Amino acid sequence: MTNKITFAIDGLVANANNDADLRARLLADPSGTIAAETGMTVPADWAIIARENDGKVELAFENDELPADYLELVTGGDSVSNSGTGSGCYGID
Repeated sequence: MTNKITFAIDGLVANANNDADLRARLLADPSGTIAAETGMTVPADWAIIARENDGKVELAFENDELPADYLELVTGGDSVSNSGTGSGCYGID
């Protein structure tokens, strides 16, 4: 499951780096854009931010603080759904 999430988010960021409209939407509303473009819902308590770094869009957690359920996800937990009704996302360093 985690690989599917990683693939989806990496693809979204890559597309945003080549599409000015998508870039603007991702920078303005990262969680909403992730949901609209991938069908994954970012948990409400995950403070995802999008920023530009050296001309490229990147996603990160606000204050670089990883939520506990994100840590569970990356350490082997499988509680993420990309059905649009569950939660699912990850941060990019």
